[in-house]
This record gives sequence, structure tokens and C-alpha cells, in this order.
Amino acid sequence: MKILRILAAVTAAWFLLTPDAAAQRFLWNADFDFRFDNREYDATASARSETIFGVRLTPEVGLGWGRGNAVMVGLDLFSDFGTTTDVSQQMIVYYRYRDERFDVHFGRFPRRHLMGDYSKAFFSDWVDFYDSNLDGLMANWRGRHGYVELAFDWNGKIGAGQREKFMIFSAGQLQYGAFYGGYNANMYHFACSFEENGVVDNILIYPFAGADFRTFLPAFSALYVQVGWLQSFQRDRLYVDRFVKPGGMQIELGVERWGFGIYNTLYLGAGLMPYYDSVVEGQPAYGAELYPGDPFYRTTKNIYNRLEVYWRHRFPSGVMFKVASVQHYDGTGWGWQQQIELEVPLSDKMFRKHPGPKAEEAGQPASDGRGESPRSRKAK
Repeated sequence: MKILRILAAVTAAWFLLTPDAAAQRFLWNADFDFRFDNREYDATASARSETIFGVRLTPEVGLGWGRGNAVMVGLDLFSDFGTTTDVSQQMIVYYRYRDERFDVHFGRFPRRHLMGDYSKAFFSDWVDFYDSNLDGLMANWRGRHGYVELAFDWNGKIGAGQREKFMIFSAGQLQYGAFYGGYNANMYHFACSFEENGVVDNILIYPFAGADFRTFLPAFSALYVQVGWLQSFQRDRLYVDRFVKPGGMQIELGVERWGFGIYNTLYLGAGLMPYYDSVVEGQPAYGAELYPGDPFYRTTKNIYNRLEVYWRHRFPSGVMFKVASVQHYDGTGWGWQQQIELEVPLSDKMFRKHPGPKAEEAGQPASDGRGESPRSRKAK
């Protein structure tokens, strides 16, 4: 914590001693995330049983100026219960610009700042919790009828036992009335290490369309149906040297009222992770290193169904509590997942009497990007 105290002192001194201090503002936030996630998957063929149980605290301090500018520094402090009493630390440092339409980040910043609503075929619950920061840049634009987002994450520098890896991914949506359409897309460049040769290209796209019936029944927090197509293009340049193109249809349904909800995803198609295990002589089993999506999408039975039943509540203080039971079926057997989540977002704006236009002028808009995407239908 010594580095955080030094950074806070330097930032505060800069703020207080700069002649134009009236145009600047000292910013801070601290996000607390507790998660219990027990996974009983022995009857399935696609994923292994395990328990995710840990806690994360992400304190940040920074300086805001002008209209929407800020530089933030902080620490990602994480403890995985049952392994050690030590706390892993990762530095966070980024510049951001945010106004009513645009949001831009450069540096290492928390994944929660993403706006896009991504299918779990792209990012699993495990990735969301353990790989909680992006190294690179992100930009999104939001308007009256939708949004578009583009991000670059450099998540592997070449070295001994470390492959060079980076991902470019994007999401967007356009909605008119009850109907909407959108997409998720990514390109994952999975290159070599000092010991391993070869490059694997992993491209996944997901165009979709749906109807949001909250337009007619606004008492529901979620009420929608969505249909799309997941299409993958993958090439192992060293061992296969041709593109394989697994894909399939995905249907999503969501209903929520009074905090109680049901969210069901049905995927019908070929397994999207053909190189999760080795398929040709000499080829490594790339596993989750190559595939950040939920491993159930590597089904060999051309079907995967995920049914989540949950209750969640956001208290007036901003604290969010959620409990969920999730059933998985991969064509071989049923798996069961039990989840408890507690999120506590703290920031300087919570303690201001009037955190509106003044906050935006100081580089901290009234909307700080921690909320859900414009299509806030899924149980997150």
C-alpha cells in the first residue's frame, strides 16, 4: 500500500499547489468485489469442477481537469481464498476522456469500464473475475439509439513460458422501439514464446437481433428474446495451416421482475474450441489460453444450454447483492453452478451534494461508466 499512499500524496500536492486548481479536481474510487462460485461439472464433458472464492479491492486516485479528462492510478488487490494469505497486486494506471457521447481509455484499466454486452462465448465468468484489467486502449460512443465499442488488450508479452498474445474486440447495438440488432466480434492473435513456435488466429463474430418487450410491459426489469449466429474462423499456422470454421445458432431469453430473473442461452452448433485439446501430432493443448470464452462452448454434441435462475438487488447505497443457480447441459450431462456476489462501488462523487454538471466539468461525469450497457438485460 506504500506506493498508493505516495501516489495519493503526489496527486493531492499537484492539485493543491497548481495555480489553476479551480479547474481541477481530486478524484478517488474504491471498488469491492466478493464472489463465491461453486461449480459441479463432473457429469459434463466440457468443463471441470472447481470453486472460485475470493475478494478484490481496487482503490484508485487521480486528477480530473477540463471537461471529461482524468488520469487515474491505483492497485488491484486480490485474494483467492484457500490458497495463501498473501494478496496479489497489479498496478492500474490510465488516462480517460468521458463526456455525454464518448468514453476513451488508454493504459491499464479495469474491465468493468467496458460498455459492450458480450456473450459468454467471448468472455467467461472466470475471465471476468481473474483477468479483471485490460492492457491497452478502449473507446466507445453512445447515442440515443445505441452504442459502438472498440478495445485492444495486449495480454501477453513474448518470453520464457509466455506467448505473445493480443486481442482486438468490439461490440455494438442499434435499437428502435422494441426491436434491436447488434454484434460482438473479436480477433485473438495467439503467437509464439521462446520455447514454442507457431501462431494461432482465433476470430469470432456474433451478429444478433432481438425484441425487448419492456416497451410494452415497463414493470419488468428484463423481458426479451434474442437470436444470433456465432461464427468462428481459426487457423493454427504451424500444425494445420488452414482455416476451420465452426459455428451455430444462439437463442437467448431473459425475464426479470422484483429482482427475480431467469436467463436462458441455447447454442445449437459445432464446438467453437477445436484446438482446446491437441488434435494433430505435436500440437499443444491450447486450452483456456487460446479460448477466453466459457469452456462449455467446446461441446462435441452440437448443443449447449445454460439456464440461470437468480435474485439480485441494488441497495440505495449502491451495493449490489446477487445469488444465482446455473444449470449447464452440453449434450453429455448436466452441471450445476451456485453463485453469490457482492459488489460495493465507492467514489468521491457519492459524497458530493450536487454531483452533476460540476462533476463533468472536473473530469468526472455524473455517469462514471460503472453501470450496465444500454441493453441492460442480462444477469451480470
